[in-house]
Amino acid sequence: MRLLLRANAHRQVDGGCREVAAAPDTPRREPWQWQVRLLAEGHGPTTAPLPGARRVTEALPDGALLEVTADPAAVTARVEVLDPGAGTTVDRAEDDVLVLVSTGGRLLVEGRHLLADADAMVLAGDDPLHVDVRHPDGPSRDGSVSRDGSCDDPVSRDGPDARVAVVRLGSARGRTLSWVP
Repeated sequence: MRLLLRANAHRQVDGGCREVAAAPDTPRREPWQWQVRLLAEGHGPTTAPLPGARRVTEALPDGALLEVTADPAAVTARVEVLDPGAGTTVDRAEDDVLVLVSTGGRLLVEGRHLLADADAMVLAGDDPLHVDVRHPDGPSRDGSVSRDGSCDDPVSRDGPDARVAVVRLGSARGRTLSWVP
């Protein structure tokens, strides 16, 4: 499963931060497991939903902070920020959930999904296990991207500052981690 989450759809929480994804993503469902949030520059850590929750933070190139909070009894979490340059492949295990967050500009995922700044893509289940991420050359005049990511509008080309924050969520119990939006 792949789900594209646009920045304007992220839920505003705790003043200056936005929730990108969480499990569960609505109150009063299954027990809380994890959350991925974008904190505005200068905003401190959010309130952890559980005492003892493990918090991983990563500074992003645009000054924001990516915060992942997880129940250590249920979920392991790792974060890395990559410069995809002309292209990089991000791999994940079938048992894991992967959250890709675009930061500092636009990124092209799988050659067909254009992520703007703060957009995210959640990958879970058996498809896809490998995704290509790269800087796009830019959109065409009508906003579409050609198959190779090229365009005919030199004014709208992106700078080299776009990065992808890769959040890897795995099961601390040795089972498949699932996510239901």
